Amino acid sequence: MLHRSTLRPLPGLFLVLWMASCHAPASAELIISDLGKHYTFDPGVTPAHLRNHIERDEDVIGGNTSIRNETADHLDWKGNPNANGFGYFQRNRDLGQVINIPDGDDVTVDAIVLRTARGNNAVMAGTPGAEMYLQFFEVVGLPDQTLRINENGTTKGQRATHGFDMKYNRADDYVEGVTYRPIRRVTGGVFPTSIPPTTRYAYRRSPGEPFGIQDGHLRYIRFDLTDEDEITLQPGRRYAFMVGFERPGVDRGLGIAVTTKVHTQEAAQFDVDANGTPRWAIRREGDGTIPPTMLDTTEEPTDDALRQTLIRQSMFRPNHWDTLLPTSDGYPDVDTYMTRQFYIEQRLSPASSR
Repeated sequence: MLHRSTLRPLPGLFLVLWMASCHAPASAELIISDLGKHYTFDPGVTPAHLRNHIERDEDVIGGNTSIRNETADHLDWKGNPNANGFGYFQRNRDLGQVINIPDGDDVTVDAIVLRTARGNNAVMAGTPGAEMYLQFFEVVGLPDQTLRINENGTTKGQRATHGFDMKYNRADDYVEGVTYRPIRRVTGGVFPTSIPPTTRYAYRRSPGEPFGIQDGHLRYIRFDLTDEDEITLQPGRRYAFMVGFERPGVDRGLGIAVTTKVHTQEAAQFDVDANGTPRWAIRREGDGTIPPTMLDTTEEPTDDALRQTLIRQSMFRPNHWDTLLPTSDGYPDVDTYMTRQFYIEQRLSPASSR
């Protein structure tokens, strides 16, 4: 059976789990390659439960949710009270996806294919040539807790307390009942310089704003594990993978294509994979403060202490991959109802490939 599991563990249990797992090994055998605008998956290598295929380009959600790691002096101030959130610096973030391995055979991961989005930050200017990593977690159930979606006090027909679009009650929901045990981080990957940065949205947003497909939009990228870094996932368990940048840089961000069921005024309900098993996306943001400090003002603060607090909460800690657990509750975005467009290419044994 799959481990039923949540996010916000009790402090004592959190400490025990983390001390046992925070030094998961890292290695340097990740190769990142540009697959171009077209990718055809092999169903024998990538079965339905190991992918989220989006058939039509227009069904790729057009938002700008992105992997991001900006330097402290280039954080983006959110000052528009009519936008999705304001009064804070946009937080650096890693993004990932929960997957389920059904009972039966284990899965040896050879590569993971992701796709860039349709936003203007699908490939930001500081991304080509930047070093990236791929991290794996086992999703572990918490004792005496059940996997569930916490609706954060807002349900069908109500406004969310925060989120990408607060008119939808789901925009503040987060997953409970699990924690995330790091099992491997693979480093050394370099984002291909063959993929040019994007400067506009692929679709019309407002009158007079430039739009249209660019070479960096909707592009497939393979994160290839080599040799001993190919990780084997055990049957009947739940795992997650996460992608991030090794270090901050100017305009360093990568938008990932997703599907989502957050934009509906309905009660909480998990997205499920091809086997009907719940799955969700994950992220980690800034220094992990939830909720972060957010000011009721459109202007950046002039008080130095307050400003430094906001910057600290938006920046990753040193070696944050060892000290910061994922969540599905982001600010302003949540990942509870998101599913990345992803394809896990498994290494088949000689017997199974006949």
